[in-house]
Amino acid sequence: MAGFFDLHPRFYQTSIVGSTANRLNSRYKAMIDANRECIAGKSVLDIASHDGRWSYAAYDGGARHVLGIEARPELVERAEATMREYGVPEGRISFVTGDIHREIAKVPRGSVDTVFCFGFFYHTMHHARLLASIQELAPKYLILDTGVCASDQPVIEIRKEDTDNPASAVRAADDPRRLALVGLPSRPALDMMLDYAGFRYEYFDWHQAGVEDWDTIEDYRDSLRVTVRATRIAG
Repeated sequence: MAGFFDLHPRFYQTSIVGSTANRLNSRYKAMIDANRECIAGKSVLDIASHDGRWSYAAYDGGARHVLGIEARPELVERAEATMREYGVPEGRISFVTGDIHREIAKVPRGSVDTVFCFGFFYHTMHHARLLASIQELAPKYLILDTGVCASDQPVIEIRKEDTDNPASAVRAADDPRRLALVGLPSRPALDMMLDYAGFRYEYFDWHQAGVEDWDTIEDYRDSLRVTVRATRIAG
């Protein structure tokens, strides 16, 4: 049976990051298909929207409007070209190029129902700041997909990433250094941060999802990457 991205194959070409068919289609099932009630009819903010793959998936899933924020201008250009190619009506998906921490502060409180944070959370050192900014928007849902370190303690493993690698953190415009400092949280640390930010949460169970082929998604198999749906606690 064809997966979502087999039906929208342009996304296999617009980025080299995580673009194998099995990885994209498996992630679609966990991040989009399993959360349709958080998407249909909702206004969605897509943090680090990359080539627009998940913004488009949200639109296809019935989102009322999607706003993507992405730091790499070439990826925004590709995303916009893909939306035109796939006939997305004007105004349904929009993209902003810029630093996520600056741009999210410009999003009006109450204008977002659901936040996507796919693959960005472990490319920053500012986890608490990001969650506080998301909390300030007062969304009902946060769908988060992130790498995690293997520790059973609430820790953040600090790493350096090569910003020339398109799968890594983005270098700040005023920073001449090639390497960026990022933090890979453990699952207990992620739990603690989500709880502190005012979310109750549940993890997608990759091992009960009927996965037949773990090729290219071994990080999920080995619990080194997780998918979480968090619901904001009112108040």
